[in-house]
Amino acid sequence: MNKKQSGLTLILAMLAGLAGGTVSNRFLTVFPLSPQKALQQVEILHAERVEITDKEGRRRAWFGLSPKGNVGLGLYDQDGQISVALSVTPDRTTGLMFADKDGTRRAGLLLSADNEPALELYDKDKKCRLRVAVAADGEPQLWLYDTHEHPRISAGLSPEGSATLELSDSDCKGTISLNIKADGKPSLGLTDHDGKPRAILGYTEFEVQPGELAEKRSVSSLVLSDPSGGILWKAP
Repeated sequence: MNKKQSGLTLILAMLAGLAGGTVSNRFLTVFPLSPQKALQQVEILHAERVEITDKEGRRRAWFGLSPKGNVGLGLYDQDGQISVALSVTPDRTTGLMFADKDGTRRAGLLLSADNEPALELYDKDKKCRLRVAVAADGEPQLWLYDTHEHPRISAGLSPEGSATLELSDSDCKGTISLNIKADGKPSLGLTDHDGKPRAILGYTEFEVQPGELAEKRSVSSLVLSDPSGGILWKAP
């Protein structure tokens, strides 16, 4: 999984810490019952972490700073399992995480420090299986991952208007790529396990000799290449 897919794991670092025993007394000072005292006395509560518990002593909410410097908010269910966590990291990555009844993260929203928003969905083993994002240049992107978090299916739409759908093997090398350029020219490309293009059906451009002008093939053409990139056969 690439670095963009790991931002939401920082949220889990927030779920620790207890507030001091004097918090309740301080809140009585900050929010006095008498309106007249409120006009006469204003006091600010300073704390790194605040924890809220129910009548049975179960943790239900947490707010403050984590040991790693994240500032965040955590909400817990009646069994003490984390349900929702909001976090902002020191590098200004913002994440909102949702967990199931076992406290396992299953969905998250992320805004990276590079201003790229993303939605991630996880399986029961906390593996990312789907990611939807918008790149900084405005390109919408979609990834589907296998159980090892390898991207196997991806799709994108470039700012210029070209659309791409790509299928990859388990090593993310051999691919089938379907492309449609902004002007409507389609192509289907096959890549081998070493990442070398071996067959292209449809519109393509390639250099016959290094340094020469690229040869443009029509949408009705087929080009077959060897592992070194040499042309084995082309038609028409």
